[in-house]
Amino acid sequence: MLSVAKELQSKNELIAPAVANLSLAAKKSLQGTCKESFQSVIDMLQEGQVALAAGDIATLQTKLSAALDTECDDELSNFGATFPLANLSKHLTKKVCVCLAITAQNVVA
Repeated sequence: MLSVAKELQSKNELIAPAVANLSLAAKKSLQGTCKESFQSVIDMLQEGQVALAAGDIATLQTKLSAALDTECDDELSNFGATFPLANLSKHLTKKVCVCLAITAQNVVA
């Protein structure tokens, strides 16, 4: 899961063509938003790993929930741009959701 998040972050430059028709200020803002969003997802997954190692399922669930960040996609949509990394992002979201489902079962059990 973390590897997918890092791959998403490494492809941040692919956002540039999607926002090519926007003003320079909008481009920089969107690219910055996406960069921060991708880093936040990585941070949350890393912190979730620490929580898992400590057996802290509640914190793990919180971090996994926070890793479901869609800010980049949302901001691009607000400007009418298509998110070029949508498939990779959906793949990561599915993985995080599966982990959340598993942790929820472990809490109930």
